[in-house]
Amino acid sequence: MIQLELATIKRAWIDEAAARFALHAPRLGQFTNEDLHRLLPVPDHVNWWGVLFASLKNKGLIRRVSARPSNRPEANGRLISVWEVI
Repeated sequence: MIQLELATIKRAWIDEAAARFALHAPRLGQFTNEDLHRLLPVPDHVNWWGVLFASLKNKGLIRRVSARPSNRPEANGRLISVWEVI
């Protein structure tokens, strides 16, 4: 029961985030997940960002173009993907 509820909440977040992404996409050009953190709702679990990006990529809406170090101090300069709206 709890897993079903979590799956429903996850699907609702992905749908909402994808809809908001579509609103911002024409102005994004190239972007990172850090850019989307300011534009989209906060997920209940950090891994849901990856699910969102995979969904957008699989639908042919975005493509990965490069990588760069993160600007967030808590990320300790790890490489993050740079994406482009198709």
